[in-house]
Formats: sequence, structure tokens, C-alpha cells
Amino acid sequence: MASETSSNARTLKAYVSDLLEYPRLIIGREVDFSNCRHDGHYNMFLSECVECRFGDACQWLDEHRTPRLNDAPLDELVKALNSAVDYLQSTNRQLQHERSETRAWIQEVRRFLRSHHDHGRS
Repeated sequence: MASETSSNARTLKAYVSDLLEYPRLIIGREVDFSNCRHDGHYNMFLSECVECRFGDACQWLDEHRTPRLNDAPLDELVKALNSAVDYLQSTNRQLQHERSETRAWIQEVRRFLRSHHDHGRS
């Protein structure tokens, strides 16, 4: 039974990791690291990072890089999904065709989060 549960968790982690690819792509396109002295690594203790116009996006990207997520527990991946939804909902910089893709992505994530939350209570 334990192997079935761990297999389920691996499947969920893979699905959530796949879902996180979209916000990384969209947010990554928004951020211009060409003048960043920190190579896109956000530091909340540096005023230049906090005051940077890409600060929120840079912080999200830095916290949710792929290698780090590969070892992350499912709960951490779910938190990353929630923060991506919040970020993408709060930004209006996307092109019109990306807005419909973003809305579709947000709907898919919300369905997953609802089912994950409901399933977690059972």
C-alpha cells in the first residue's frame, strides 16, 4: 500500500511541476535580467532588489526554479501554484492572447487545488 501512495505522490508532484512550467515561462518573459548585478537571484535584504520593478517576479522565479522544485515536497509545490495564481492574476502586462491562456491555466490550477484540498480531507 505504501508504494501505491508514494507512486500517487510522485504522479501528483510531476503534474504540479508541469503546471508550474507555464508561470515560469510567462514570468520569465517579463523579467529583464540584463542589468541585474545578482544574476536574477532575489535578495530581500537588498534595497535594489526590493525596489526593482521586477522584484516580485524575480522573487517568484528565484524561489521556484526547476532544480529546487524537483526535491520539493508536494505541499511546497502547491504553495508555489497558489503564489503563481496570485501573481498572474495581479499582473496586466500580458498580451491579449496570453490572457486567455493564463485564464485557462488559472482555471486548471484551481480545479486541481480544489480536488487536492478535498482529497486531502478524506
